[in-house]
Amino acid sequence: MMTAQIEQRRDLLYGLLVAIVAFFVYADSLGNGFAMDDFSVILNNPVLRGSPLDLIFSIDTTSDIQPVPYYRPLTYLSFWIEGRLHGFNPFLVRLLNVLLHSANAFFVYRLARGLLQDGRAALFAGLLFAVHPLNSEGVNFNAGGRNTMLACFFVLTAYLSHRRGAVGKKFSWAVGGAVLFTAGLFSKEHAVAVLPFIIWLEYGILNEQPSGPRLGSAGRLLPYALGAGFYFITRWITLDTHGVQTGIIPGLGAKVLESLYLVPNIGERLLSNLYIIPKYFLTVLWPTRLSSVYEVPGDMHLLALPLAAAWLCIIGILIRLLTRGRTAATLFGLSWLIAFWLPVSGLVWFASSPLADRYLYLPAIGIWIIFADQFFRLLPAGKTARRNAEVASLIILLFLSALTIVRNLDWRNDIALFSRVVKEYPENPYGHAYLGDSYFVRGRAEDLVLAEQEFKKALDLQPIVYTNDRPIPPMYSLMVNNKMGHILISRGDYEGALRYYSEALTIYPLDKEALLNRGKTFEYLGRYDEAVSDYRLFLSAPGREFDESRSYAEERVRELSR
Repeated sequence: MMTAQIEQRRDLLYGLLVAIVAFFVYADSLGNGFAMDDFSVILNNPVLRGSPLDLIFSIDTTSDIQPVPYYRPLTYLSFWIEGRLHGFNPFLVRLLNVLLHSANAFFVYRLARGLLQDGRAALFAGLLFAVHPLNSEGVNFNAGGRNTMLACFFVLTAYLSHRRGAVGKKFSWAVGGAVLFTAGLFSKEHAVAVLPFIIWLEYGILNEQPSGPRLGSAGRLLPYALGAGFYFITRWITLDTHGVQTGIIPGLGAKVLESLYLVPNIGERLLSNLYIIPKYFLTVLWPTRLSSVYEVPGDMHLLALPLAAAWLCIIGILIRLLTRGRTAATLFGLSWLIAFWLPVSGLVWFASSPLADRYLYLPAIGIWIIFADQFFRLLPAGKTARRNAEVASLIILLFLSALTIVRNLDWRNDIALFSRVVKEYPENPYGHAYLGDSYFVRGRAEDLVLAEQEFKKALDLQPIVYTNDRPIPPMYSLMVNNKMGHILISRGDYEGALRYYSEALTIYPLDKEALLNRGKTFEYLGRYDEAVSDYRLFLSAPGREFDESRSYAEERVRELSR
């Protein structure tokens, strides 16, 4: 009895150690400001200024003309509460992120401790999660990482709660797990991937006690079915209201998405994984070139040899893990990795980047469990080997911690973040486009010069994608052309501005920003009939963007029509 108490106390202390390490590794991020989508999703989002009840039937977007199949009201509720408590103080927003990551690190250790017989291996797995720079985007990207961290928190606590309920045959713990699971779904849809693991827990209990009551297992799983059903029906109603999804199954019937986005077919999406999976593999093993924006090359012929070598390594590792390295913990880790990677694999299309570090925040928990399991299994017996292993583990963790601390500073602001992108990936047009936008937003005279330079680089590097023999520009092109028009107008180059605004309207004919500003440009050039036409199109275009300019456009139509 005393031994069990000592073991429990030691496990608690190890878990707290992991959480404390996670906090201090990310402590230097607390002074950072906002970056990327934080401004549109958090600071300037009209939904967050309304009632919390409005969040239930809101989708995760800030634009009427860019609906997306994201339904995450609990994530938005966390921002809504912060807005009411402290007005989005960046220090406090980031403090919550760091605390949430620390809590997740604690529960990753608890998960690993239940799978790994060696306590040191569980500690190593928890610390890998706590300090690996792959997770820095999830922690630092407020708008894009909060949903993943919340889902991770609820997934881990739901699984651990149900494990306790299944082992102890306690219905109350299963109900608690179901509540946590449902909260995870309302944070991010990827939380559904934990359900097979919860079902497997019950299956394992039935196998151990074949004569036991099957009704108990069914009863413990029923709350999960009810929670999932409630979530999917609410999600379906909300997305259907916004015209994003007309079927209950995500990704089906999304005609609005197909009309607004270049949606690759499933074959193209899966083919991209020939590059994406090795890129993730390299990022896990050697995370020194992290980026907030990655580009998946359209033509991979030049990468054929390195990709082939990478795939040989991946296949060799998988064969090793499934044969000589096969253990229950490793199989669990592989299953976890695959289950939580599938939602971002391209099987179901989502309107976002096909490759991002934060996508591995949840799936990579399986990798840390596998690595820790295999690392300590392969150690030879003896005190010397154990000591050498501890030293090697410490060196690895210190190296990863140092990389994470440095990476945190990249998230100070947009200019620092995208300067890192173009430094590491100078041929990435997205990095140049968003760095140019960062300079443009800062708005000083010298910044506009830098913005123009970056915008031109982005347009020069712009990949050409065709569908139905028609070139489709990347998503950033609309923004780049609009802002190039603004820069040239500020210099009095109206003909140049007209070219860029017209190009923006070629990309999206109902873009309100381009219509309004091209109308102004036509006025400057004395082409009043064309100005009136653009103003009228602006007034009739869908969406609430630039509502504050409606009275201006109406007045110009009246004045110029006389």
